[in-house]
Amino acid sequence: MKKNFLASLFLTAFFGLVSCSSDGDSSQNSTTFKINGVSYTLPPTQGITYLAMSNTFEIDEITYDRVSIIINGFNGVTNVGVVTFDLFMLPGQSIAGDYQISIDENEDVTSDFEQILLSQQRACMGWTSGVSASSMDIQNSIGGNAPTGTVKIISNGGNNYTIQYNGNFKKLLDFTAIPVEMNITGTININ
Repeated sequence: MKKNFLASLFLTAFFGLVSCSSDGDSSQNSTTFKINGVSYTLPPTQGITYLAMSNTFEIDEITYDRVSIIINGFNGVTNVGVVTFDLFMLPGQSIAGDYQISIDENEDVTSDFEQILLSQQRACMGWTSGVSASSMDIQNSIGGNAPTGTVKIISNGGNNYTIQYNGNFKKLLDFTAIPVEMNITGTININ
């Protein structure tokens, strides 16, 4: 009886530890993000795209590269969610890092963006970053730009990265908030 009790105690502890460790791993390697409370899952390929832009940005004779990170996700067959971040960094610099999002409202007023870029050597331009979610079956969509907060990109080696963002975009036309929650890990496809 004592042997059965010890064996069952050992097995219970073992399976408890195994299930806890796998739960922790799955949250760190999430492929799901939320737009306005709706979950979207990255497709197996082309879920995260790195698009190097041809136009650069210059401040005080320092040139910064421009990159657009595009995150695509699906909810079922007919629902699509897309989040884009317009990022600037020094040439040759890794994409990994924290990007404070500027609050400038248009291309003619870039004082906040310039201050962030000069002090941190990288920044996210808010008014050119965007979010959209479409539901084809009920013909409904939302879109916005000008997110708040910070985008964090973590290198996991190779082209595998984790992208973290938790904030709001401004909904187009009525300027209410579109919340976005993201802590995704995947391969960034470079185009």
